[in-house]
Amino acid sequence: MIRALVDELIPGADGWPSASDAGVHGIVALRLFADWSEAETTALADLLGWQSGGLSSADAETRIGSVKAFETADRDLFDRIYTAATLAYYETPFVIEAIRHTGRPYSHRPHVTGYPMRPFDFARDMPGHQRGHYLNTNEVGPVDTSALDLDTAKTDQWGLER
Repeated sequence: MIRALVDELIPGADGWPSASDAGVHGIVALRLFADWSEAETTALADLLGWQSGGLSSADAETRIGSVKAFETADRDLFDRIYTAATLAYYETPFVIEAIRHTGRPYSHRPHVTGYPMRPFDFARDMPGHQRGHYLNTNEVGPVDTSALDLDTAKTDQWGLER
């Protein structure tokens, strides 16, 4: 059931493995469902229409409808599963290799070595979208917040203690 669910969330295509081909279903099962009771697993199966031919259907539209109904019925659980599946997918060696094959540098642990970056070049890195403008560092000044009356105005969350 988890295998079918992650494959609906991340089906894969054109050189990208499906979530189950990358082993995401096992990672998600270990991270989220290892301590679940049989009743909790049965409740998830019911949300997905597993026994009634929802997610277990051979028809793609029925499976998609089942996952959408699950998302609507239990948004928090859906978000936890979707987040776990996405994170697990992009940390698997198969997907890391697929990303690298696109020509993008990608590392499972970029904080160790970082990513190669060219030094800033004013001509090359100037925004081309014609929105906003560029200031040299010595031209940057403080923003005038006097109209906000921050010394006496209270907010619901922060009050005067800042």
